[in-house]
Amino acid sequence: MAETDTVLMTVALLGARPGITQAAKAIGVHKDALDREFGVVPVDPGRHLYAVQVRASEIPKTSSDDEDVQGPFSNPKIAPFGP
Repeated sequence: MAETDTVLMTVALLGARPGITQAAKAIGVHKDALDREFGVVPVDPGRHLYAVQVRASEIPKTSSDDEDVQGPFSNPKIAPFGP
């Protein structure tokens, strides 16, 4: 999945090792819309908060009042300056 077509989302997930399927279900997308290589990255494990990369074209068009899912957030490429 190319970086330019993904956005970041955060999701609160219960469980010792939440996975792609659980994150996709919480967001409301098919698991293939999430970047498996990026995975489910802990942001604040104490609050069960994780980040995932989601294909921008797959983000649900309807807004949700669900506080357990936040985003989308931009996902700019990070690269060093200079040669």
